Amino acid sequence: MSRITTYRILVPHDGSEMSDKALDKAIEFSKAFKSEIIILHIVDDRLLPSSAFLAFIGDKSKLEDAKVQALNILKVGAKAMLNDRMEKVKANGISVRFIIGMGDPAEGIIDVAEHEQVDLIAMGSRQLKREKEYSAGTIKLLGSVARRISESAGSSVLIVK
Repeated sequence: MSRITTYRILVPHDGSEMSDKALDKAIEFSKAFKSEIIILHIVDDRLLPSSAFLAFIGDKSKLEDAKVQALNILKVGAKAMLNDRMEKVKANGISVRFIIGMGDPAEGIIDVAEHEQVDLIAMGSRQLKREKEYSAGTIKLLGSVARRISESAGSSVLIVK
């Protein structure tokens, strides 16, 4: 009988309670399989105005500076949040590090998972608010990022609710 061994676990973390639950589950797996944990936060820069949008505004240099400052503030906040989560993992005697990326969260998670050659992605899912009625009953849908990861990742995905 072969044994499943997980060496590297990626935990995408957005600061939410669901991400904390996924981190807790990753800690359990890591203790069992002696794995390293990589905590990832993707700063979603799509929420800020694009340079193309700024072209329609008269004083775009000030807005571009504000955009850079906002991204830097988001990165500093992400680093503080990830340091806090790293301490929790270290307290369990587990090797851990974090990565901060920028861009589309789902694409960033998939890229980091491939680059780091992770064996497992453990992530929380915020279920979409709407539910679809089917003859078999009500089915709750996964959040869009979790759904994209589960469909596209090259490694195993554990979705924690």
